[in-house]
Amino acid sequence: MKKIYLKQNKEKPVIRRHPWIFSGAIQKKDRDIAPGEIVSVCGINGMHLGYGYYNAKTPIAVRLLSFGNQKVDADYLRGLIHAAVEKRTGSLLLQNTDSCRLIFSEGDYLPGLIVDSYARHLVMQSVTRGIERMKNTLVTILIDLLRPESIYERSEHEGRALEGMKPVQKQIYGTTPAEIVMHENDMSFLVNVREGQKTGFYLDQRDNRQLVRRLARDADVLNLFSYTGGFSVAAALGGARKTVSVDASSDALEMARKNMDRNHAKTSAGFIKADVFEFLRSGRIDSNLVIIDPPALAKTRASIQSACRGYKDLHLQIAATCPKNSLILTCSCSRFINMDLFQMLIFEAFADAGRGASIIGKYYQPCDHPTSIFCPETEYLKTILLRLD
Repeated sequence: MKKIYLKQNKEKPVIRRHPWIFSGAIQKKDRDIAPGEIVSVCGINGMHLGYGYYNAKTPIAVRLLSFGNQKVDADYLRGLIHAAVEKRTGSLLLQNTDSCRLIFSEGDYLPGLIVDSYARHLVMQSVTRGIERMKNTLVTILIDLLRPESIYERSEHEGRALEGMKPVQKQIYGTTPAEIVMHENDMSFLVNVREGQKTGFYLDQRDNRQLVRRLARDADVLNLFSYTGGFSVAAALGGARKTVSVDASSDALEMARKNMDRNHAKTSAGFIKADVFEFLRSGRIDSNLVIIDPPALAKTRASIQSACRGYKDLHLQIAATCPKNSLILTCSCSRFINMDLFQMLIFEAFADAGRGASIIGKYYQPCDHPTSIFCPETEYLKTILLRLD
């Protein structure tokens, strides 16, 4: 097996089980390492530290799969997948759903691999060269362990371009329906895994949907960046007086209508096709429960500054127009925007608007999107609940 050697004093993060090695930490390496090839990671003195896959094209040159002398073979990968699945099937927090994220990249010690399960139909994302080289083995293990109805690949993450790979979307196993019906906390949703955002649905907002359901009684609800209406359905079933879903996608709004109908929601439901930023500038808001769940505004470090302007602009419009005592549930799924920065951007928006507010809750991603204690960068979803003065 080929080797890479770390610079002096760069081995400490590996010893402490952080899975990323940046290119600047590498002193030397063997010749002709193929992109995605598994290598032995060594200290400058030659001491073996772990095994990971290497790609010279990316700033994170090595993503570690194991530490110490544990070889990365099919049995080891099977053990990691089995452990990830066991965490979900044994979780009391996931008893009221048939859909969840089964494998969450570094959160389950399989960097670059995402697997979501929608009512026994799997959707797989291969984000890195290393996972791409192991994909056939991983698919075989998933089929053997889970006996799914189907596996569909949605490997379109922007990170693939950095890895030197093109997007891939294809059927891998079985037949995936055009629309899958999933269930969550006495609600049901249609999921289009072929054309929807991410893998078809925002599984990571499960806990926040339940929170909205608890807050919605007798509320007038505005769901911004509504996608297929998950928050709107939750609010309607929680007793909202009315819901308004705003999204730029006609297809997403049509699916939102279907989801509202299939849950037999009796709440008055409106659907508006619009750019949310323009919608907020068009007039005052009379809703007293507002959900803001935009797509990731900062997908790279280079986009942090523009993302900050976007988040501030959103909250400035909310602060300027929402009624007194309104509740605002606002989210950021950009891992480059941490909770402290997100809160600071909201503070700046409200300060500029001359409006007071209180933070009455902070929330993070749910249990099937675990944050690795060794890799805090796996924490990405931040949610703040505000009450406006």
